Amino acid sequence: MTQPYAGLSLVTTPRTPFAAKESSERKITITMHVTECGKVPKDAGLPFLDVTLRNVRAIQIQSFILGSQYAHHLSQALKAACDSKITSSPKPPRRLN
Repeated sequence: MTQPYAGLSLVTTPRTPFAAKESSERKITITMHVTECGKVPKDAGLPFLDVTLRNVRAIQIQSFILGSQYAHHLSQALKAACDSKITSSPKPPRRLN
């Protein structure tokens, strides 16, 4: 699994690669970590995950857009993680006449 933002990394539980049985469901927990606030978007509009599926006969890469609720929650989490790290540039000194 991969995601598009340079300032984030992700890990999965279970760790990849893992086996899944045919025609069965598998719960996967994805945890993202902010690695560099300057490289994450302020508003994650259409975040997606790329998933590589493979078996002995084939490899397939699929992209999943996880919806507006996921985008909203991701944007909130990025803002919470990075707002305290964003500093404004100093204002120029004020001239007194």
